Amino acid sequence: MTAPWLTAVETEFRERLAGGRLAHALLLSGPAGCGKRDLASGFIASLLCLETTYPACGSCRSCSLLESGAHPDHQLLTFEDHPKSGEPRKDIVIEQVRRLIAASQLTRGLSPRKTALLEPAEAMTHGAANALLKTLEEPPGEAVLVLVSHHPERLPATIRSRCQNLHVRPPDRTQALAWLTGTTDGDVESAALALDAAAGSPLRARRLLEDGSTDQYRLVSESLERLLAATEPPADAAAAFAGLDPESLWTWLSLRAASEVRRRGASGRDMRPASELQQLADRYRRFVPTPVRKDLLLQDWLIQWSRLKA
Repeated sequence: MTAPWLTAVETEFRERLAGGRLAHALLLSGPAGCGKRDLASGFIASLLCLETTYPACGSCRSCSLLESGAHPDHQLLTFEDHPKSGEPRKDIVIEQVRRLIAASQLTRGLSPRKTALLEPAEAMTHGAANALLKTLEEPPGEAVLVLVSHHPERLPATIRSRCQNLHVRPPDRTQALAWLTGTTDGDVESAALALDAAAGSPLRARRLLEDGSTDQYRLVSESLERLLAATEPPADAAAAFAGLDPESLWTWLSLRAASEVRRRGASGRDMRPASELQQLADRYRRFVPTPVRKDLLLQDWLIQWSRLKA
């Protein structure tokens, strides 16, 4: 079932598709975690479906190939590993866009259209964006490109102007809590905790409620509150976190820092220290599979957190 805040965009897509008014390029924009990727996947499935329905039938050969990730008429552009270092790239480069252009010019093999998903669109380098612009100016007749962007303002205006814009407005907190309590077994308190842990994303919050992760976040969040209040030393907090999965722990620390950023912003206080700690947690999380002393990284982060003023 489609989340209620997504129905307006879904309806617009359905009407444009039925009326033959769908552009060759769609730009789905909105905050991270509000459901844009789910919408984009549904749109692409319907464009490729042999039954040409919305939503897609889910059972034809095209739908099965798309589900397996092997559809010959669909391309995905997102972060790839660097060919030399093996590390994940932080941008989408021109070589990827060139591959997309080459693939889009081939004759479709199975479906009524060829499709491509580009996410996050704002991660394109300048060269990649320029290469894509040429395709948007002269789009292949049977291809539809879906761009997903958390920050559409970072895209060149020339890209935005050549796309059909579909903006997703996330629910307010009251609506999100009502949806969470109505679609999960969580009570209002658990739903509120999950929503905080998910940095305001109702879809992420639902996943946390469903896998029972909110209890872990509660432990982390309460300990961090005591650190801010100077009622617990960093060493005690580090000891309390010792039994938690390191990957999950850094995720919780990052999310709690993100929550602190929002809290400070709402009260007009300096958000930079909390934002820097969020970035540091994300950076330290990448060291989890390495031989680096994770206990020292954790102590360092907690000491810096304790220096924030509550």
